[in-house]
Amino acid sequence: EFRRVLFRSLLEPVANIQRFQILKALLIQTRTFSDISQLTGLRGGNLLFHIKKLVDTGMILQRHERGDYIITDKGFKTMTAISELHKLMNFDKTL
Repeated sequence: EFRRVLFRSLLEPVANIQRFQILKALLIQTRTFSDISQLTGLRGGNLLFHIKKLVDTGMILQRHERGDYIITDKGFKTMTAISELHKLMNFDKTL
């Protein structure tokens, strides 16, 4: 059960390249739906699907009903952990 929850709440949201791009973009600043669409190349329902997945897992939230999207503390910590893992993996390759 723990592994299933871990996968669904942390790993699955960032395992998709478009969702990873969205999170990465939101690390820098808040973004509108249009901004995210331009960054990812996703449109309409496809983009909404990925945004909903990130909202439902608590990685991002929408500030107002039609407002900007921002990264949450959970999303920020997840991306920070991925960045640290990436650094460790690159470091190990140089040994």
